[in-house]
Amino acid sequence: MSPHPDQQYFDALCRGDQRLIREIYSKFSRGVLNWVQQNNGEAEDAQDLFQDALMAIYDRYCGRNDFQMTSSFGALLMTICRRKWYDRLAQKKREETVRNAESARYEEETPEWEAASEAILHQQRQECLSKVFTLLSEQCQKLLAMVTAGELSIDNIASALGLANANAVYQSKHRCTARWRQLFYDHFKGETHG
Repeated sequence: MSPHPDQQYFDALCRGDQRLIREIYSKFSRGVLNWVQQNNGEAEDAQDLFQDALMAIYDRYCGRNDFQMTSSFGALLMTICRRKWYDRLAQKKREETVRNAESARYEEETPEWEAASEAILHQQRQECLSKVFTLLSEQCQKLLAMVTAGELSIDNIASALGLANANAVYQSKHRCTARWRQLFYDHFKGETHG
């Protein structure tokens, strides 16, 4: 079976072909934006979702030499976007339910207890963030430190880290932040429940 004509987008994503990656954005991002806005989301949500979906495609398929697209790149991208968006909506609903339950419980407690609990939780989160930051790759640690410091332009950061351009910095930042967030949630959940 011959690969789908959209195999070029998949291959471009895997090899970092900036021209075709820009074409992916121009060709497919509007559809994701429209769909997210029709499903309780904002433009910023759509941008994050689009980036997450591209990273998911990259992470899942780019290491495999045998992968050939048999359907359109847009169909694969939208399928991943839909699944991730529904997961986010479900997570938001669960978080809202927990927040409401916790809010009702804390309304019965004294303000001093609430302030103390918040201070302890904040300290635990900060310690966990610092701890899991060290689990990131050295490149991610440098990138996030440079971006957070805000002392260098994105182009200077790209040059300092040997990245191709500002877009590569943004993609790397998004990937590193997502990894840091996942490590934090995995560790923090384990520490607070274990």
